[in-house]
Amino acid sequence: MSGDEPMLSIERISASYGPIQALNQVSLKVCKGDIVTLIGSNGAGKSTLLMSVFGQPKINAGKIIFENTDISGLPTHVISRLGIAVVPEGRRIFPKMSVLENLLMGTVPTGGNGKDSDLDQVFQRFPKLKERSSQLGGTLSGGEQQMLAIGRALMSQPKLLLLDEPSLGLAPLIVKDIFAILGDIATAGTTIFLVEQNASQALRLANRGYVLVNGEIKLSGNGQELLNNPQVREAYLGGH
Repeated sequence: MSGDEPMLSIERISASYGPIQALNQVSLKVCKGDIVTLIGSNGAGKSTLLMSVFGQPKINAGKIIFENTDISGLPTHVISRLGIAVVPEGRRIFPKMSVLENLLMGTVPTGGNGKDSDLDQVFQRFPKLKERSSQLGGTLSGGEQQMLAIGRALMSQPKLLLLDEPSLGLAPLIVKDIFAILGDIATAGTTIFLVEQNASQALRLANRGYVLVNGEIKLSGNGQELLNNPQVREAYLGGH
């Protein structure tokens, strides 16, 4: 379960795309061992907030603190070496590289250290990737590509895993599998910060959730509290 001290602290950050204000004075925290989810409608700024932790985009104001280090102005490759990995929206695997080659690309931040044992762990978690290790990434199904993107991120031995819409475009049964795997990853010791439009699944998984509306945090609480919140149910759970 979570520790008392936050692993990640986002402190009153703002970010813009040109004249458009995407985030306005946003604060949240992710404690070690937690699964924290950020929900909100399309265009609320969820992906911007998640990716700002990884240095894309750079924030205009505020601070992002990871394990007592201010990472706000650091380049992405330095942030990744500190122990943060991202599974981007749309997966962004390398379609013309094999599954194995895609996974080994995940070792770049660690200089290739420990890749054999990490690879074994990924293959244990995702047996289909082992079966398809020589297959080109672009020939995998959507669900398999999502598993590959998660596996590639795990190859960097992250302390904090950022996931941007991992259920997007996937069939419900595959989504269920993906969320079960995320729960296992957290249990094994990796802290997770998750942006997800599938609010129901995400809040059931999460220790803590935040609701982002037009670039501002409007609600927060543990997953069950937000699932039971009438405003959340009406806006994001179809009133159920």
